[in-house]
Amino acid sequence: MKLTVSQRPQITSLLRSPENLNPLKMTNENLFETEKGEKYPVYDGVLCLIKENERGADLGDSKFYEENPFGIRNWNDPAEVEAGVENDIKEFLAKVPKDSMIADVGCGGGRVSNYMSLKGYKNVVSFDYSLNSAKMVNSNSNNYCVWANNLDMPVASNSFDFVISTGVIHHTPDPPRALSECCRILKPGGLLFLKLRNLHSPYGYLFYSYGTLMRWSEKKPGTKWISEIFGLGVYRLTRAVFYSHLPKRPVAELRGKYQNLFIKGLITFYTTPRVKKMLADNNMKILYGRKVGFTHRQHFYVSEKTKASA
Repeated sequence: MKLTVSQRPQITSLLRSPENLNPLKMTNENLFETEKGEKYPVYDGVLCLIKENERGADLGDSKFYEENPFGIRNWNDPAEVEAGVENDIKEFLAKVPKDSMIADVGCGGGRVSNYMSLKGYKNVVSFDYSLNSAKMVNSNSNNYCVWANNLDMPVASNSFDFVISTGVIHHTPDPPRALSECCRILKPGGLLFLKLRNLHSPYGYLFYSYGTLMRWSEKKPGTKWISEIFGLGVYRLTRAVFYSHLPKRPVAELRGKYQNLFIKGLITFYTTPRVKKMLADNNMKILYGRKVGFTHRQHFYVSEKTKASA
């Protein structure tokens, strides 16, 4: 049986008000508050730790992920859950003790979070700015789920043993700040698993060439057919030919995936030197990662925090 948020005091003790990082206390099963009277409700098992004036606000992508939660699959099928997680993450997690404090920052629909739950990790906190996504993870995992903004993580500094941020912070309006928050909540000696979009990759080049045309065609009804045929149509064909091993998805979901890749403009691409500098600026020492070259769509690094955050 899944524990409620009130039954997990070890995790709750790490969480804070997003306004000022004040500690929380439980008023009842459905409400937490601070000594200053800030109130944070629980929605369908998900603890809301977003500033009141930001709840439901748009972070610059027209609430795209609220309408298009990603990574949806049959969560009752262990094989399908396993297939949705890349080897990089599996190899990383294989070295992580099952009782570690782990933060999945930007958990989406639960692709990685639910995998960790399946594998028996006991202290996973799944954070996402999409309330719908956080509710989905809460329904399909044993994780502690929090509705949160990763630009202002509602967590005490130096709290988690491991932080996972895979394909997330480049979709925020301030990626350096999002990365800094991931690093701030790590304990000294803690490890960060990070994936970021690579500028010098086929996808990076396509986004600024082919993608520019597709985004232009989407702006007017008279030209939208270009994106439908040469954008979504090509994406569906490419997926059918080169990714036939993946489960078939409804057209609506494929449309969301295509729009996430080429139409939604809130994305930042990074060069290798820039990623390394951002990590160094946050007292992170790179331990290993995949060699990032032309064929790789994302930067991948595991790094260790060398100094406590103030």
